[in-house]
Amino acid sequence: MSTDMATLTGAYAVDALTEIERARFERHLAACGDCAQEVRELRETVTRLGLAAETAPPEDLKRRVLAEVSRTGQSPPGGGETGHRRQILRSASPWGMRLTAAAAVVGVALAATFGGLAWHSQQELAQARHRFEQVSESSMAMARLMEAPDARVVVTSQNGMKATTVMSEQLHRAMFMSTGIEQPPAGHSYQLWFLGPFGATSAGLIQQDRAGRVEPLVAPMPKATTAMGVTLEPAGGSSEPTNDPMMTMSL
Repeated sequence: MSTDMATLTGAYAVDALTEIERARFERHLAACGDCAQEVRELRETVTRLGLAAETAPPEDLKRRVLAEVSRTGQSPPGGGETGHRRQILRSASPWGMRLTAAAAVVGVALAATFGGLAWHSQQELAQARHRFEQVSESSMAMARLMEAPDARVVVTSQNGMKATTVMSEQLHRAMFMSTGIEQPPAGHSYQLWFLGPFGATSAGLIQQDRAGRVEPLVAPMPKATTAMGVTLEPAGGSSEPTNDPMMTMSL
């Protein structure tokens, strides 16, 4: 794998290359199995992020949202919040912007399925806004990680499971994405760990939707991390691994 070419896998996966870059990368891709696999994994991830776009929101949901918007004060066009959002969009790369948009689409669809959007009170509206803010923070964290100058992608396949890890030592953060993980047994959760000389530090619980798709997980990465691992733990997770890893990703 050419180091220069390997840095273009993410941009190629979301069609963010120029025509010249694309032609050059595709010539390399035809002869590089590692990059080809990385592109497939990243495209699967982007597809999972964008699946929600295929489902239109119910008409009654649209009406309730529009009704609430009409009753809720809006910031003036020149307000600070609007200006801040525009600044973020202008400074973001095509790769980061597309990931952010895709993740936001998924967040809207998830919120619509939670059944909490029957906004009959200001309290419920505030709760819904909080959900959207959480989704926005998560999507921006993914975009910042993808845009990091030292971002690296590690693809691992073990025991029928595939994992894609994006990491940045400068940001001390990593993102975990996976396919092929079955739903955990009742009363259990899958937990992600950072591994290194320090032992094992929890990166968080792996969340899955009803179809078994794994939600991207972004977490602070301790210094000297050498690997990541997934274990099956009691529901809610553990302070330290109680089982051997079912998957280990060397970083």
